[in-house]
Amino acid sequence: MSNMSTRILTTIGLLLLPILTLGAEPRTFCNPLNLDYGWNRKGYRHSADPVIVLFKDRYYLFATDDVPGYRVSDDLLSWTNILFTKDLWPLMSDNDRGTYCAPAVATDGSHVYFIRMSRGKQSRTVPVMRTAEPDSGRWEKCGELRATGDPMLFFDEGRAWLYHGLGQPTKVFELNTYTWKEIAGTERQLRPAATNLANLFGGYERGRRELLDEVDASSWIDRFAWLPCQEAAWLTRANNRYYLQYATPGTVTQWYCDTVMEGTSPLGPFKDVPYAPASMKVGGFMGSAGHSCVFQDRHGNWWRVTTMWVGVHDLFERRLGLFPVTFDSAGRMQTQTALGDYPQVMPVGKRDPSASPLAGWWVQSFNRKCSASSSLTNHEPRLAADENCRTWWSAETGNSNEWFHMDLGRPVEVHAIQVNFAEQDCANGSQPPNDEAYVYTIMGSNAGSSWWHPGDQEVRVCKGPHDYIPLSRPQMFRYLRIECRTMPKGGKFALRDVRVFGDRGGLPPQDVSPPRVVRDPKDDRNATISWQPSADADGYLVRFGPARDQLFQTFQVPATAKTSITTHALNRGVQYYWRVDAFNANGLANGK
Repeated sequence: MSNMSTRILTTIGLLLLPILTLGAEPRTFCNPLNLDYGWNRKGYRHSADPVIVLFKDRYYLFATDDVPGYRVSDDLLSWTNILFTKDLWPLMSDNDRGTYCAPAVATDGSHVYFIRMSRGKQSRTVPVMRTAEPDSGRWEKCGELRATGDPMLFFDEGRAWLYHGLGQPTKVFELNTYTWKEIAGTERQLRPAATNLANLFGGYERGRRELLDEVDASSWIDRFAWLPCQEAAWLTRANNRYYLQYATPGTVTQWYCDTVMEGTSPLGPFKDVPYAPASMKVGGFMGSAGHSCVFQDRHGNWWRVTTMWVGVHDLFERRLGLFPVTFDSAGRMQTQTALGDYPQVMPVGKRDPSASPLAGWWVQSFNRKCSASSSLTNHEPRLAADENCRTWWSAETGNSNEWFHMDLGRPVEVHAIQVNFAEQDCANGSQPPNDEAYVYTIMGSNAGSSWWHPGDQEVRVCKGPHDYIPLSRPQMFRYLRIECRTMPKGGKFALRDVRVFGDRGGLPPQDVSPPRVVRDPKDDRNATISWQPSADADGYLVRFGPARDQLFQTFQVPATAKTSITTHALNRGVQYYWRVDAFNANGLANGK
């Protein structure tokens, strides 16, 4: 069989093929979530540490430094804000903006409970708040607990526990569900503290700032050698098995992830598993998938809502992402983050766990030719097409005469567009101007002379910085033009990336031969993976796991980088299988 025939058959067999519909497109979403993230006092948007609770068939989202309240949704796609009244701020918040940090939120079926972490003055106690009507915004105090770091509230068979740990090993104590006080003498530590970095089971547990292979991790490890600790505990019960998860130190990196241990009760004992971590997203437009919450939707599908990392205006500049969670026949937990910032289908019923969650639309905008009305130094138009949220194009002003233009090279079938705005020279988040919407016009064209609006609005008004525009039906166009009307907070017209998703009608790249993997003989948690380049590839997915059918982890590497990566994220004493897949604007080629 010819190489071309093999590639065609491989393409047809991929799970990531576009979903064929006779009518309208399926309902989709794209990470990072397009929310009106709270404005930091320094003039940038930010949120992290999310919790989603399903209560009375509606979803409620709580997150650090977000709106002074929470959000509600009927479908996990569209969210409406519910704000705390100012008389609740002293109870729900520990600052003068009504926002909070790392909340514990859970339901026992009759109420939603809220316990905040204390920061700032580090209050010795925090209230336990609850509501039977979260849509109303009315809450009552039902108890009081000592303040803890990164708390997590867990209900199980009529009992309640509070898990906690920030900068220290994860601990848990039981709560009296009548008085909402800690039951004395019930606290226990769930995992021994590592005495040093060398004693850690997983290399991913070492705090570091390592962006793919562009930063030497050793200096980060040496500087933060005191960080072999745990934070942001989360407990999930599924199929009568308990999964203890916690975030690894280093939220200021896209390697930030959540590990997992398995146990038979809420108190364990919990054991390490070779397939850990349970949630990791390295590379792509936006990385990181740590400090998260696992929940079920109304159809019984499992999800993980996570912290994603930007880290430009501040190391703690972050966003939120939503990823499917599956449990295989052996009960192994997996979060599906590979290409997780591509469009995903929102299921309308029970999801097939063996099917890809992706819509099958590929990035058409990577490294395409771009031009603009003006540009700031070091913020050229090409930076809005590099699949990197940490770089961006910026015009010299935020005036209505500023525009951005992209040439896709030829007409392509477009299914969705994601316009990602950057905060360039925005005003202090607490000062005027207080306008918070991005107002702009987006147009498409085939010849560059006749233009139309690919979405359903002539002028788009969006309060979120990641405006996702799914088209009701695919459209063909070559050119894309975005014109500024007004930008929030007096900022300049700036784009992190304009991402165009669709089908180019060509072939995926060549298959990748088996990679070469060199494990560090002094520390087997480290390894260097290298591979031969694939013709026409835009990027690579480096997949690995403890068995051929358990390639749960993925590093995404752009083809513009060198074809190797050094990782410090392996588990001690675990044998791994490796595969490198290649992808481009036409599809994915599985490696060997």
